[in-house]
Amino acid sequence: MLALGTCALGVSQGSFAVGAADAYGYVSEADLIAHGTLRVDQQFVRTLPWPFADWSFAPMGYAPAFERGFIVPTYPAGVPLLMALFQRVAGKRAVFYLVPLLGGLCVWMTSALGASAHGRLTGVLAALLLATSPSFMTELMVPASDVAATAWWTMSLVLTIRGGALAAIGAGTAVSLAVLTRPNLVPLAVVVGLFHVWRVVRGRGGGVRAAACFAGAAVPGCLAVAAIHQYLYGSPLSSGYEPLNVLYAWANAGPNLDRYPRWLVQTQTPFIALALAAPLFTRAVSDEKGRAPLQRDHVVLLLSFAAAVMLSYLFYRPYGRDEWEYLRFLLPTYPPLLVLAVAVSVEIARTTRARPTFCAAAAVIACGLVALWQTNEAIGRGALRAGLVDRRYVDVGRFVDVTLPSDSVVFASLHAGSIRYYSGRRTVNYERLERGWLDEAVAELRRRGSHPFIALEEGEIPAFRERFSDRNELGRLDWPPMAERREPIRVRIYDPSDRDRARRGETVQTQSIPTARHY
Repeated sequence: MLALGTCALGVSQGSFAVGAADAYGYVSEADLIAHGTLRVDQQFVRTLPWPFADWSFAPMGYAPAFERGFIVPTYPAGVPLLMALFQRVAGKRAVFYLVPLLGGLCVWMTSALGASAHGRLTGVLAALLLATSPSFMTELMVPASDVAATAWWTMSLVLTIRGGALAAIGAGTAVSLAVLTRPNLVPLAVVVGLFHVWRVVRGRGGGVRAAACFAGAAVPGCLAVAAIHQYLYGSPLSSGYEPLNVLYAWANAGPNLDRYPRWLVQTQTPFIALALAAPLFTRAVSDEKGRAPLQRDHVVLLLSFAAAVMLSYLFYRPYGRDEWEYLRFLLPTYPPLLVLAVAVSVEIARTTRARPTFCAAAAVIACGLVALWQTNEAIGRGALRAGLVDRRYVDVGRFVDVTLPSDSVVFASLHAGSIRYYSGRRTVNYERLERGWLDEAVAELRRRGSHPFIALEEGEIPAFRERFSDRNELGRLDWPPMAERREPIRVRIYDPSDRDRARRGETVQTQSIPTARHY
């Protein structure tokens, strides 16, 4: 029921829009794969006069290929591959159903993880806490990779704990999918693999055969990542992101140690910290009443897994301001930590030597209160507003498609990808355009027969002016927009050719960009 409810919530409240960097990056990459390619041909950039022209025509989520005249996606291929399958089977809109389905799978696997590690009650309560987590609910609403990575890694833990050759094949396959989805977490495969090796040493869980089956199923994902990187970036060790020495640094540990634990407690309550006490409640066998033990091997696996995720991002570059949304990086830690936290709460109730019914009721009440608080926190932080807020990308993209000439080139940043997706028009990512080249770039595009426009959200306008106004007349944006979307987030489209008309005293009419329901 929790899994089905999670799917329904993601479908009913999720963002079915291609916008900003992540959504555009994943969905457009899926569209490329569905059409049999992973590169976008842009040979025209080779003749443009301004510096790094190939970068300026690459929206967020893309970068120039090692072969000039092409741009390639920078995001891992795991989620786009599955989205492409959905698109080929049921059309382009079907890609938006993938994350809600994987969200339901993730909740189901969390329940299975808790049941395998401690008992059914623990599994259901852990699944409830995951489904109501602010971070999980927020990521459930957008077409990105965080929920997918969490689902695959949780599945690998469930099947690893259950043991046996067949389960090991499933665990390895889940690891392959997880590595394809987020390659930087490949060290987690080592953690799960070491658990299989430990079982070989202890003579448990299928032994050598299970370990071999796990390795045989996990390696293909790693090889696939290497092959894709070779094709896109020219080396199996390169990626679409910045070099490792830029992304990782010792100095990042301080800010991350301040941010991640604080954000985790603020959004999940201190309840999740009970997981750290799990080693104190381990038992080798069931107690005298036949209740499932919290086994030491399982606790070590789950805590080691969570620690490996934390370590993977401890030295990772902090993004932006103090924004809790980046807890999404740590989402794979949530299922194991929540399972252990619930298990500890159940064990604490059992230490009172009360009746089993009372212990279960106490755990249910405690977790229910935490779930209610998390739900309220998620709603307050805007987890259910993604569909409404992201609709602006559809509105603006379709307006460009219907209204602007086919030879338009739109200067944008947040909307650079969505305008390409919904209208097919070329876009210039102005954040990758040299500061002194705005006026000359517009003039050059005009000479080549294109009609330039500028599309900006209200919050982008100050930064646009700061970047270009000192050395470019158009950077001042001192004329009325030709179109505007007003609610709930204002977006304006400027026609540079209107500037001369406005300076001559002529009236520039501003059209209203209709909302998506009018299309």
